[in-house]
Amino acid sequence: MSEGETRSADLLGTGGDVAADFISGDVAQAAVDATAERRLLWKIDLLLMPLLTISFGLQYYDKAIFSSATLFGILSDMDLSVTVPNTNPPVVSLARYSTATAAFYWGYLVAAYPMAYVLQRFPLGRTLGVMVILWGVVVMLTVVVTSYQGIVAQRFFLGVVESSVSPGFILVSSMWYKRDEQPTRIGIWYSATGLFSIFSGVVNYGIGKGSQNASLATWKYMYIFGGSWTIAWGILLFFALPNNPIESWFLTLDERKHAVRRLQDNMTGVESKVFKRNQLFEALTDLKIYIFFLMGAALYVTNGGVTAFGAQIVKSFGYSSLQTILMLTPGGAVTAVSIYITGWITGRWKNSRTLLIPITCMPVLVGAVMIWKGNWAHRAIPLAGYYLLAAFGAPYVLLLSLSTANVAGHTKKAFSAAAIFVGYNVGNIIAPYTVDTTTRAQHYPGAWIAVIVCMVFTTICSLLLRFMFIRENHRRGHLDTDVTEDTDDKGPQPPLKDARILAWGDLTDKENPEFRYAY
Repeated sequence: MSEGETRSADLLGTGGDVAADFISGDVAQAAVDATAERRLLWKIDLLLMPLLTISFGLQYYDKAIFSSATLFGILSDMDLSVTVPNTNPPVVSLARYSTATAAFYWGYLVAAYPMAYVLQRFPLGRTLGVMVILWGVVVMLTVVVTSYQGIVAQRFFLGVVESSVSPGFILVSSMWYKRDEQPTRIGIWYSATGLFSIFSGVVNYGIGKGSQNASLATWKYMYIFGGSWTIAWGILLFFALPNNPIESWFLTLDERKHAVRRLQDNMTGVESKVFKRNQLFEALTDLKIYIFFLMGAALYVTNGGVTAFGAQIVKSFGYSSLQTILMLTPGGAVTAVSIYITGWITGRWKNSRTLLIPITCMPVLVGAVMIWKGNWAHRAIPLAGYYLLAAFGAPYVLLLSLSTANVAGHTKKAFSAAAIFVGYNVGNIIAPYTVDTTTRAQHYPGAWIAVIVCMVFTTICSLLLRFMFIRENHRRGHLDTDVTEDTDDKGPQPPLKDARILAWGDLTDKENPEFRYAY
């Protein structure tokens, strides 16, 4: 093979002869048959979408258990609630519960960038399978924890092992799907947060009702159930999830070639096991990645009122513990439906993501106002507001798809994905502290002011990204893309005319003059 072909084959990962055969020979230039591509895409979807969706749903289920467990004794068992001194009638503070909730995200935050390196360095499918098994083990170990300090430590280590899942799934989505396919597919697996909100509500209601006279505390049965299913699913994921399209066990040799070839126009490559410091430096100096980070943080401040304190807030509308479990489930439907709708629109309306983000922030903002200013004597008003809050998953999925579509270079992609999830953790760490349970009579104003400010901030950032991407695409449209020499001390370099080298050369979005930003 030529030098360029060898370079491309190497950067495709560990595909060996499959990558080499794709890069060299007539098969690389073969016309893509639309019918065959639809059949291949359907085959990929049939495997990946259930694997990613159920895995991501189980990750959400753990957090839903912790919220539901507050209705069934974990607050007293772990000494997470404290009566505020000198109050009459007594006022209970859940600041310790907020700290235990935030501990998960501290663990996630600490592990985010080391995990990004691990996901690039080792086989992706196998690594994710191992991490899911480990997280299931940590979930089950919750039942042996007996103190506030213990639950904080347990939540921290749970965050460490779960930090692999979301960034790993972003990488999976980018190496299997075209840019215009990614929003819908990311939306499908991310919507598991909504679907499993419904699932967890039904399951936890059944466990709560059926274990009232059991030998163990009700919340312990919830963790035993969730942990055991996660371990079993992790074993399946370890064997079923391919490391990349080139090594996929469920595709024929020709289908693997086609699966790689169809991604050429993404200009983001497939996979590289080489950690590149120059790409890391570029990521550290790229303004859009900092904007992605800030948007991720802002969007997930909303999670304090939806997940961390969702059960407590809805119960304060006047429902019993078991009723509250059931009343939480429609919020999951709102999450799933809003993600599906925006994903469908994005797939059909080119460059709509940065406009849809502000649009999808509006229901969240309205929901916060309804809970804050609504009359709680009529429970339907704050309850409807709570359901609207759950739509915040839609702008977050759009943000994830912006990152996958607009960042190239495997090291830089891994850094960008991790940056968003660092923001996710920062937002989730802040989130529980915005809900001050001592202000229940005032309808928790701090939480809703924070949500309103964050939605406005996210809207401004999205429109700023749109301006930046349009301006850069316009600038590149006026450039001569035949690069004939390098301006550093390396001397003249061969022209980057071969579209395959531009696509598979593991170039970043800034290095590749043919790259165009999606907005």
